[in-house]
Amino acid sequence: MAGASVNRIVSPGPLHCLKLILEKEGPRSLFRGLGPNLVGVAPSRAIYFAAYSNCKEKLNDVFDPDSTQVHMISAAMHIHMKL
Repeated sequence: MAGASVNRIVSPGPLHCLKLILEKEGPRSLFRGLGPNLVGVAPSRAIYFAAYSNCKEKLNDVFDPDSTQVHMISAAMHIHMKL
């Protein structure tokens, strides 16, 4: 179609969206839904880092301390224990 005009819709950028949210809903709306996520994520991350740290301590006696192998196996052990 020669000469046909194309109307493109330009979506607003993130700063424009942020401005609209703040104007229409207020600053508290930016944190809506954060509580349940923190309740679920915080304990999960705590368990992960505790398991990772314990594995690292034990593997530092087997491999070179704080080597790549220690970090990789420690992370993999957590994934294995999770399944």
